[in-house]
Amino acid sequence: MSANDFRRVQNKCRMQNGLAVNSEGRSGGLALMWRDGMDVSIQNYSKHHIDSMVKLENNENIRVTGFYGHANSNLRSSSWDILRRVRESVREEWIVGGDFNAILNDAEKEGGRRGVRAQMNEFKEVMDDLALVDIKPDSGWFTWVNNRSGGGLIKEIIDRFISSVLVVEKFPFISTKVVRQTQSDHGAIILDLWGRKPKAYPTDKRLCFKFDVCWAGDVEAKNVIERAWNRDATDFGEKIERVRLALGPWQRKKYGNLKRDMQKLEKHID
Repeated sequence: MSANDFRRVQNKCRMQNGLAVNSEGRSGGLALMWRDGMDVSIQNYSKHHIDSMVKLENNENIRVTGFYGHANSNLRSSSWDILRRVRESVREEWIVGGDFNAILNDAEKEGGRRGVRAQMNEFKEVMDDLALVDIKPDSGWFTWVNNRSGGGLIKEIIDRFISSVLVVEKFPFISTKVVRQTQSDHGAIILDLWGRKPKAYPTDKRLCFKFDVCWAGDVEAKNVIERAWNRDATDFGEKIERVRLALGPWQRKKYGNLKRDMQKLEKHID
């Protein structure tokens, strides 16, 4: 689709603001759209990326880069170099999302031949160089499912969002989810800065969880938190969820017994 033809997609989505980069036949092509009221400015773009600055409601800026890694593995280094050049001008929290055409490890692929170790290591090195971390999806897992070759079903995680550590520190409830598409072998990836935020008033009382200030001076609570927090993971949302799951049963066991003892004592006094 040409950039001019993309206007009809914008009309359907009711997002008149945006930038589209022409595809080459049935491959490539990028587009960034945003609704009225959003303050977005394009910083630079190419056939493999669109870099933008987004002003949030609190007047803070966040850098958002849409990315398309080269499908040809022999040329993928050139697309990594694009991200490195963008990084040189980034002074804000940074989010990069799109089709990276690369996986980080063997767990991110099912079916077909195993991933090339050198290519996976290169992707890891790029993320380390850029100081970016992977935001694991809450729902779904594989973002690309293909059986066109006839050699069996192949599933991979080649579409994703990665971000600077400052983003996950500032938005601890950040989340992504995969939405399967019927007309494409790629799933849609949705990023929500507040996706894991607990509801203020959950209808199910079992879902209620609040950190009690009295736990701060409890050695047992400290140990429970440390064990849950320090387990392998870079996703802050995951860490917080693990702490919640660990503290819940602990406080019910400890303070539940205390409550029962107090009730028995009250009955005895009566």
